[in-house]
Amino acid sequence: MAAAADLSPATALAPLVPAEAPPPGLYTAMGSGVLPSWFLRALAPALGAGARVIWIDAGNRFDAYGLGRCAQAAGLDAKQALAGVSLARPFNAFQLQTMVTRKLPAFWRGEPVVLSDPLGPLYDEDLPIPDARKVLRAVLGGMREIPALWLVLAVLRPVPEGRGGMLEALARASRASVLLAPQGPGLGLRPVEGRAPLPAR
Repeated sequence: MAAAADLSPATALAPLVPAEAPPPGLYTAMGSGVLPSWFLRALAPALGAGARVIWIDAGNRFDAYGLGRCAQAAGLDAKQALAGVSLARPFNAFQLQTMVTRKLPAFWRGEPVVLSDPLGPLYDEDLPIPDARKVLRAVLGGMREIPALWLVLAVLRPVPEGRGGMLEALARASRASVLLAPQGPGLGLRPVEGRAPLPAR
């Protein structure tokens, strides 16, 4: 059985994280709204082999059904794959901050942590811009305090006025950044060189 932090069976993630013993830190994948579902399915081989992850679903995009189908299609135990995910759902930016800075340190046990779509609550126009930037700084600080393998899924979307630079801040804090892009007959991850790609307005 794979160790809790062993993601090596998830070979589709190789452009983002090294196959063996990736060092702790932030690793950011960027892409369209399909990114969280694609990433979860890419994790299926590792989860089916016994890996465990914490999935913080800030964008309410967790696709349990897709994970189960992908695991079954690969001949894996779908229940084991689903059981390998500890799911947490913050419903706004302040809950996201509390989850990363206060709650997660109490129950983290060495698993990789997936932070899915953190830009969603930060781009909420009902959230004052100074508060959004303060939350982002706090979340990044909290992530640095926990020596986890952080897999950040940045869903690209039009940037509301006054909220520019948040995607770039995630990319600058990351050991590696990749983009989910067309590759062969489907989608795959490719490294990002230089500035982070920005969505069209």
